Amino acid sequence: MSMTSRAENYRGWALAALLGVCAASRAMPATAVATATTGPADGARLVRTYCGACHLPDGHGTLARIGDERKTPEGWVMTIFRMQNLHGLQLPATVRDTIVRYLADTQGLAPSEAAPARYALERRPNVPDLRLPGDLQRMCARCHSAARIALERRDTADWLKNANWHLAEFPTIEYQEGARDRHWWREASTTVPAELGRLFPLHTAAWAAWQRHAPIDLAGRWLVRGDEPGRGAYGGTAEIRRIAADEYRATYHLRFADGKPLDGHSHAIVYTGYEWRGTATLGDRAVHEVFAASPGGRQLTGRWFLADHAEIGADWHAVRAGRGPRIVLVSPRAIRAGTSARVTIFGDHLGGTVDLGAGLRVHVIHRGRASLVLQVDAAPHAAPGYRTARVGATSAADALAVYDRVDRLDVTPAFAIARLGGGKIDPVDAQFSVDAIEEVPGSAGKPQAVHLGALPVAWSIAPFDAQAAHDRDVDFAGRIDSRGRFLPAGAGPNPQRKFHADNTGNLDVIATLAPGDAGRATPVTGKAHLVVTVQRWNTPPIY
Repeated sequence: MSMTSRAENYRGWALAALLGVCAASRAMPATAVATATTGPADGARLVRTYCGACHLPDGHGTLARIGDERKTPEGWVMTIFRMQNLHGLQLPATVRDTIVRYLADTQGLAPSEAAPARYALERRPNVPDLRLPGDLQRMCARCHSAARIALERRDTADWLKNANWHLAEFPTIEYQEGARDRHWWREASTTVPAELGRLFPLHTAAWAAWQRHAPIDLAGRWLVRGDEPGRGAYGGTAEIRRIAADEYRATYHLRFADGKPLDGHSHAIVYTGYEWRGTATLGDRAVHEVFAASPGGRQLTGRWFLADHAEIGADWHAVRAGRGPRIVLVSPRAIRAGTSARVTIFGDHLGGTVDLGAGLRVHVIHRGRASLVLQVDAAPHAAPGYRTARVGATSAADALAVYDRVDRLDVTPAFAIARLGGGKIDPVDAQFSVDAIEEVPGSAGKPQAVHLGALPVAWSIAPFDAQAAHDRDVDFAGRIDSRGRFLPAGAGPNPQRKFHADNTGNLDVIATLAPGDAGRATPVTGKAHLVVTVQRWNTPPIY
């Protein structure tokens, strides 16, 4: 199998196994999550049947190696794929799904164990990776992310077996590690397994406590808020109903602050009692959901992302709806003194008088159970700073800001990577957003930053340095659209470039706020650094 087809097969297989999506080919539509054979007994029986030929009983009621590890659902997907791809395991799709569910439930990670590396599960782009202590960073995190290690649990003996496996599977690993001038294997086989066993052990109090945790039923009505970079904040409700022990269907009634709908529906499996993995449709977009339920089942947080572009997505925060009033979001985040704006308050039972604080006059345009649409007029001399939003008996502190000018723009991410596309490998875009900030007098004479959120900026790109200008990277690497999404060019070689080079680039991404919107005589700009690099051929669920 070629490297390209192998990577494409991996990508499709992994999503199909974990999310129940027929994604091995772009031409194949997404399908509902398949209902697998249910029950722990079925899962244990299938593990013995399909895995027991190679993994012998270890005398503790489990199979060798399998019983010595704990992983996330994505981690077990990757393990089974390796068994299929390297060792010829034949596994029907429904059996595979049942095994993943069983192993994730019985040998998963507790919420507190998975929390530090959730960014990898949620496929958050351009997030700084964990830093492993001592020499582990150099020994382990040069080839894959530290998050991938942190999302597994083994004892020291099994971490040693993992080191042996690396040496067997990658015979040149010592040279790849640049270790010809030191006793690399001595370290890899002694101090590294010992340290990993200490940091990420198989047996923990957190996992023991979670196994005793009462099952969570996520069915009910939820209040939702989120933010999609490039499009803005959204809010609304989710109606979740349980269709099996660990399966749910959800109906979403969401919209952005400008009124554009984001309605949809989802079908999800909940692994390990809290790991929500869903396939959904939001508007006209197919998306995947990676959420985590809080231990008490009162919150559901995480990220959803496009099925064909995991780097494009949005935060998701949901809380259970109660019987009383509640505010979960006020959008837009800020209003300039002397102007008027349409403001939406998302929440529940939003009855009663509306008050947004000093200097803001409010007119109710529409009042619904889950949202309020307001016309808000800010007085010309309204004092800059945060306001508390009050609706009847409920309130939300610092929910809205008033400003008279913008002092700076913070572009996020401050550093990003995009990847060229071509052939069967999709490009990896980079989505930027902006937070406008006004500095106001604070306590002890120190300025306080008032965060205003996204304002209507213009996006552009420029050479990062003299070399990028000389190489005309701006002309070849790609373009940025009006919402701050950088779209990389196709992969090379490009005969228009010196030495027929690829279309890589080293760029500044610049956000510019016009004087009128900034409340200043001159524009305000913010800048981020973008590297446009070559294709990535291997895209497992956890890098």
